[in-house]
Amino acid sequence: MNRRTFSHNLLSVSAVALSIPDTLWSYENGEDRLGKIPKTDTHVHLFDLNNLSYGWLKNSPKINRNFDLQDYEEATKSSNIGKIVFMESGADAGLGLKEATLVSRLALSESNIKGIVAKADLTQEPGTEKVLEQLCELPLVKGIRAGFPKDAATSSDFLAGFKALAHRKLSFDLLISPPLMAEAVRVAKKFPDTIFMLDHLGNPNVGDAGTTQWRNGIEKLAELPNVNCKISGIITRFGKDWSVEKIKPYILHVIEKFGMDRLVFAGDWPVVLLAGSYESWSRAFEKITRQFSDEELHKIYHKNADRIYRL
Repeated sequence: MNRRTFSHNLLSVSAVALSIPDTLWSYENGEDRLGKIPKTDTHVHLFDLNNLSYGWLKNSPKINRNFDLQDYEEATKSSNIGKIVFMESGADAGLGLKEATLVSRLALSESNIKGIVAKADLTQEPGTEKVLEQLCELPLVKGIRAGFPKDAATSSDFLAGFKALAHRKLSFDLLISPPLMAEAVRVAKKFPDTIFMLDHLGNPNVGDAGTTQWRNGIEKLAELPNVNCKISGIITRFGKDWSVEKIKPYILHVIEKFGMDRLVFAGDWPVVLLAGSYESWSRAFEKITRQFSDEELHKIYHKNADRIYRL
């Protein structure tokens, strides 16, 4: 499979950098060191509309098109990305195995793809066992992202599927919002040996007058040593009006609660284009974290991701 498999007859899409303040790009006192530290991107979507269908994209016309690895590499050429983890991209029900298989084939010629978080429905016993078994035959599959029901901690169907996941030593990416954080805490406590990754800072409700529920949820999740957090998705919560000053408190809060050993960087490509460019997000991340030591930066830039996702 060649690198353009994900965009047959594609009109190439390239990200156009937003106009952002010069202060975002300037690094004083040797701060250009940040751009020299490689990043492992733990959240890369690829859209292949020729082989897969994505119903959710109908509501996001700006990104409702093919996005392949070449598009990603063009958008990230100034961001010093090393390894990447493909994140299941919301393909329609029943297509998770097909999607993971296509990406596995792509990875045969694209060595920077080091891991896959695949899609699976954990509530379809006994079918869940079979799907997980097939996914585990793909060496790059490191974890699963699945729907997380409101009653996850008590749902017999979900818990049966989750036990099958845990038995196979797969990690679990949590795509939730603040109202489900308490339920996520209960599930994570039931499976202390399973690695959990909270996507997109837990999707805080940035437009609310207060963020108490999100802050409390982050604190409770961070108390559990098997839960990690992905620094990503925050600029899309604000939309085109995002700024470094607006997103900084959210990032610093998860750093305070999770510490530097359980946080990873992610670009959320191409969803990031709904608010800005990949490069503007990468530079914002660098600016916000530049206060930390080289050792700490290496952890959140790539070392934690490589360890947590077993890359």
